[in-house]
Amino acid sequence: MISPETVEALLQDREARQPLKAGRIEFILTFVGGANPAEVAERVGKVADLALAHEAVVHDIVGPLVIIAFGTSPSESPKPGSRASLVGALRGQLGGDIKILHGAADGHYGLFGGNTRMAYTFLVPHFDKMLGNLSRLKFGEVEEFHP
Repeated sequence: MISPETVEALLQDREARQPLKAGRIEFILTFVGGANPAEVAERVGKVADLALAHEAVVHDIVGPLVIIAFGTSPSESPKPGSRASLVGALRGQLGGDIKILHGAADGHYGLFGGNTRMAYTFLVPHFDKMLGNLSRLKFGEVEEFHP
């Protein structure tokens, strides 16, 4: 879920097979809860809509896990305070139905994969630890991660 300008830039990257780009990446990992699959799906949609409204890139949705970042779009730079604003909006609208882990790190972004499956995504240090921390949070908790 990205802007049309970003899609165009990604298509150009894919055609040119450009190398990964390096930069400061602000990330938000969320895990959504719910009483049933329909409720989880609705809340995941709300997370994605809020991310887009805050000009973030939704890199992936895997069931209740939504991976969001600022600083990975080839056509846009993140605005100061964007991550904090989005974290506040997520917490305000989803309250006790979401776990949120967020932070910033130097990393790489671009096209990962091969000819049969390719994704535009990012890589930051200690992603495995981030997932572990996210899984240990209770619903309603927010944690800032420092790699």
